[in-house]
Amino acid sequence: MMAKPTTPSHALAELAAQHARLRDMIARCEDLADGVDDGRVEPAQLLGEIVALRIAFDAHNHFEEQLLEPVLLDADWLGAVRVSRMVEDHIEEHRSMRRELHSPTTAALRDVLASLLAHLASEERYFLTRKVLRDDLVR
Repeated sequence: MMAKPTTPSHALAELAAQHARLRDMIARCEDLADGVDDGRVEPAQLLGEIVALRIAFDAHNHFEEQLLEPVLLDADWLGAVRVSRMVEDHIEEHRSMRRELHSPTTAALRDVLASLLAHLASEERYFLTRKVLRDDLVR
């Protein structure tokens, strides 16, 4: 279990590190999927890596979901109703991708891995920035 960050900048650093680890795991899954398709890798090896990715993704999402709403609520310009809806939509995206990580084929898996990479990039563009996670907003 990860400790709660003490400042928004600490949270930003932790989330950036988690994203980097997830990207590494996604790349590993993609490489293993290529190996399965080429007959060089046993499917069980890919499945093991997907399980590890699911666990890391779940831990990241739990950490992020605990952190996101309070931080966004501190950004007065967003408004409580908008923040609540944003967080709810974001959590549903997490749930959907988690379900899709059970893809039965390497082609479907590649699609969900691409979606996951796009999701991480979107988070970094809109939520995980110094404009949103600012230490000067801490009350």
